[in-house]
Amino acid sequence: MSQPKHRLFHGRGKTVPSLEWLTVDCFPPVLVATLFRPQDEEVLAGLEASLGGALAGLGCQTLVFQHRYDGKAENVVVAGELPDSPVATEQGLDYKLDFQRGQNLGFFADMAEGRRWIRERAEGRKVLNLFSFTCSFSVAALAGGAHSVVNIDLSDAALTLGKQNHALNGFQDARVHYLPHNIFRSWKKLHSLGRYDLIVVDPPSAQKGSFMAEKDYPKALRKLHKLLAPEGELLICLNAPWLDYAWLEQCVADNLPGAELQARLPGASGFDEAGEPALKTLHYRYQRPVMLDVSADAGQGA
Repeated sequence: MSQPKHRLFHGRGKTVPSLEWLTVDCFPPVLVATLFRPQDEEVLAGLEASLGGALAGLGCQTLVFQHRYDGKAENVVVAGELPDSPVATEQGLDYKLDFQRGQNLGFFADMAEGRRWIRERAEGRKVLNLFSFTCSFSVAALAGGAHSVVNIDLSDAALTLGKQNHALNGFQDARVHYLPHNIFRSWKKLHSLGRYDLIVVDPPSAQKGSFMAEKDYPKALRKLHKLLAPEGELLICLNAPWLDYAWLEQCVADNLPGAELQARLPGASGFDEAGEPALKTLHYRYQRPVMLDVSADAGQGA
């Protein structure tokens, strides 16, 4: 099944230096231009005219400017009207978009290859989706025939949207758990729900009070041996421009014995980068080391 190209222009990839402040995404019938720096009225008018003229050819009727700078994010409809239930469609699955959320619309187009990866490997497997946000990995896993999925995220509102995503795709009766908890206080609960054949780790990179990659990624990885089946797979993700692949791969090597790197996943269509991408997505196979004492801290919580 072919992948749609949601990202039409990726200025953030620095392939067009004069337009690093702009990205353009297509979620028919909505076209979204995200501006990462303030622009004068002349530039905004030109952008509106150019993109407005392209709407029909892209199957769109609505143009939204997201102004994301100065610590704020505001979505402004500049042409047409938002549909009652806007969605992003990928590989035959629908994911709800929420233009009231501000910065995050509820769907990350750059993770298309990650969702494809899990859908291809999920059949019959027990899946753990850490930092699940709106549960797009869970929907993709169930579409691939997963036995069950556990989603955990600190945001109850994100999980509520995740439940709607499952219902939207006919998975409202699937074996799914939604845990609105801090994972660092929930290891015992996650362990009680089973050993997992496949784990996705896709945390925020720098969310004060929740997760700071340099400090917290090693802590999370050190707990995974208690949750993994004797043989399993992991999708290890990080979207942090200031941390490179070498840092992430070393982090796994230092903190999760038995995990062997298989591949770096390619970027999604349209997300061209002049250098190393901000989003790193790694496929690991796991085999429990023979000498690993998995019961040493079985009685401990967070």
